[in-house]
Amino acid sequence: MESTLRRSVSLVWELLRSGSLEDAAREAEDAIARHPESAELLALRADIHRRQHKLDEATVLLERARELDPFDEGVLSAGAELAFDRREFREAAARFQELVDRKPSRYRLSRLVAAKNRLKEHAEAAAIARRALESYPDDAWTLRGLAAAEAALGRRDEAIAAYERLLAVEPKDRFAYKELMRLKTADASPEEAASALGGLMKAGGRDRNPQLKTLLADRLRKAGKLEEAVAEYESALALKPGEPYVLAQLGFTYKKLGLELQAAETLSQAFLAKPADPYVRKSLESLLAKRAALDRMLELIDEALKRHPHVKSLYGIRKRVASRADKNTAGKKKD
Repeated sequence: MESTLRRSVSLVWELLRSGSLEDAAREAEDAIARHPESAELLALRADIHRRQHKLDEATVLLERARELDPFDEGVLSAGAELAFDRREFREAAARFQELVDRKPSRYRLSRLVAAKNRLKEHAEAAAIARRALESYPDDAWTLRGLAAAEAALGRRDEAIAAYERLLAVEPKDRFAYKELMRLKTADASPEEAASALGGLMKAGGRDRNPQLKTLLADRLRKAGKLEEAVAEYESALALKPGEPYVLAQLGFTYKKLGLELQAAETLSQAFLAKPADPYVRKSLESLLAKRAALDRMLELIDEALKRHPHVKSLYGIRKRVASRADKNTAGKKKD
């Protein structure tokens, strides 16, 4: 019985590593039918639900697994990941700490650092990362966590050193390079920073780096060079289509320029890509309300719910927008 259970678990993990979520889910269901009292299998199936963004289903299964064996390593691991995805970072940090105490690994340590950063416990995140790097000096995720923590703490030199160390390990990490340039130009005026970045991008193929183009656009926008910022945001999107941050900033810049139609269209894309962003949603709703097009907002919310069913706040938002649209319609009829 134990050997068949181990084979089933190994097969599910093999399918997960290959990226076959649906096949892994089917195999896990079949294995659970054969081994219904296996906490490990139930936790593994819960983790597959999590990867499919079915967080409620994952929670139910994980509770069953905990009832069978709350100390099983797979149960603890699935619980840590689920808590992180649910943005319950205190719980996630506690579970990852427990896993690290049991058996430290580069992955577990990097996730603990990430959870601490999300809790804004950046000093502790940096300390954990530094200790982890003593054992795993080239772990890219831990270096990213260290750099983010140092930057959040305002320790610019330490953050720069961490990003430079990361880029020595991952030279093609465009986000890290962008953050490094952001930190190095932090003391410059927006005009000086934009000029320096513009010159930098003329060499070494850096004009193909969407993150660097985004940083340049941000600096141009702060310098009040809105048309130039739009050109760089659009160029960044051409290199990396659908990037939520770029779509949002481009939409905001269009709005500042008075290009409300382009702003509404771009912010609609940003909203569908990341509906939990309150700044995008509020700006988009404001634009559509001004154009008496709240029905379009309802359509976008419905589409966002199809794409992101785990964003539960959308249900309440939809109810509020529908009420607002009904009031507007009633007002027009009275007129």
